[in-house]
Amino acid sequence: MAEQDTELARMQILRFSNEESNRITREAIESALIILMREKAFSAISITDIVKKAGVSRTAYYRNYASKEDILQNVVTDLVNKITSAMSRHDPNTEAYDFWLEMFRAAENDADTFSILFSANLGETIFHKVNQMLIENKHLEGADEQYAQLFWNGAAFGVVAHWITHHMPQTPEEMTRIICNTISPLQNQK
Repeated sequence: MAEQDTELARMQILRFSNEESNRITREAIESALIILMREKAFSAISITDIVKKAGVSRTAYYRNYASKEDILQNVVTDLVNKITSAMSRHDPNTEAYDFWLEMFRAAENDADTFSILFSANLGETIFHKVNQMLIENKHLEGADEQYAQLFWNGAAFGVVAHWITHHMPQTPEEMTRIICNTISPLQNQK
């Protein structure tokens, strides 16, 4: 029995080790693609370019991704998760300042990646992922709630995209003040 427990423990350690190795490989591949996108158009980047830059084998690449588009989808999903996770810490109705500040700080942390994706005309892809995730994660009832959510998603995305593509001339705190001053009259009309 002790031998069986030891073997099970060893297998568990190997599984965790493989999971960690795959995570590191995915991060290297994603980072390599973003770095390459600084240098050339997405369509001009080959799998060979990606694996060389990432320092991984083609086998490792294909074990984790089926295509370059899969990598981009994962990058976009991770970015959107970071922002929505940061925003979810605060209620936008009762903690508006903290809610918006979290959003701008999260966006600022990944501004370089956002800029590269926007430059590659992937803003619409990001926007659709934001809408998909926010609407799926909230249980919205009826058209009024869905369209209100889409309205705020579009407004927030437009502001963040403009701020990032114009090299963030305002601090996250300044942007938060601007947004809070802008939406305050709207919230009072409810």
